[in-house]
Amino acid sequence: MLFIWILASAPWLMKIDDILGYFIDVLDPCVEECLNLYQPEKWSELRWIISGLLGFVTIIPIVNLQIWNFSKPGLTQSERKMLRFALILAPLMFLIFSYISIVEILPMFYDLGHSVHTDYGFVVKYDAISLVYFASIVLWAQVLVIVSASVMISSGITGNLDSDNANWWRLRVYGFVAMVSLLSYYERTSNGLIITLVTLLIIEIISRPWTTKKPKYIVNLETNYDRLGEVISTLKVSCNCINELDYGSMQNILTLSNICTDKEKQDDLIKILARYNPNQMLIFGCNNTKVYDSLKELFPEIVIDVNQ
Repeated sequence: MLFIWILASAPWLMKIDDILGYFIDVLDPCVEECLNLYQPEKWSELRWIISGLLGFVTIIPIVNLQIWNFSKPGLTQSERKMLRFALILAPLMFLIFSYISIVEILPMFYDLGHSVHTDYGFVVKYDAISLVYFASIVLWAQVLVIVSASVMISSGITGNLDSDNANWWRLRVYGFVAMVSLLSYYERTSNGLIITLVTLLIIEIISRPWTTKKPKYIVNLETNYDRLGEVISTLKVSCNCINELDYGSMQNILTLSNICTDKEKQDDLIKILARYNPNQMLIFGCNNTKVYDSLKELFPEIVIDVNQ
């Protein structure tokens, strides 16, 4: 992938001066000539950075295919839907918002700032590198927000994110974003911290409808002590396949009707076991014990008893 990335960046590098010239014309707030190049060495660095970024955007379909092929065997059905949705949503949202921010919003703010300077009677001289560099910071912050928000939104839409496991998602998504953001702006410690906090706040606001969503199942584990005094947690599940048996009066029992044939509920049970990791699981009202053979392979540390 690194080799393909280098190959994809090479054509952009050969045309990078024309590309940067176009963006400078878009971002330039002046009618007259008011741009200077104060740090030529930074301009060379910027050319390489922008070429690499455009090269990575070019190979996003290949990157997404690699992520899909690697992740698919270890995901449940709903998690596969979540990943497909995120891999499609993130690139589309990035292209749309990048165009809006760079071509529409940033020039408007630059023009507003320029008008303030001229109103004060200043002789304005802007650094071309600062203009493009600030735009690249905005783009990178958008990448972090869009990728993270796409994961959170996709998880919520497919039923993988709710208030019960919201902190689990926050720890992994926000932790990764914070690490990448702080490493990206390590030269500007104070600004990097502010950008990171603002990025996390935006992601939290976007994902709020799903992080506060009521969970699909209310899971209560029973805890007891064994003869050695160790705590044993037990998950009780009713399949309701045997209609003449009534387990509704039992306490702390999770009802998953028709789980023998419903693939979605089988996936739900896998996620519940992975989330709560009980020591044992008791199954009631089941007439197809083969359904749980795969669970014994997936969770060998959990003792699974059917109709006991």
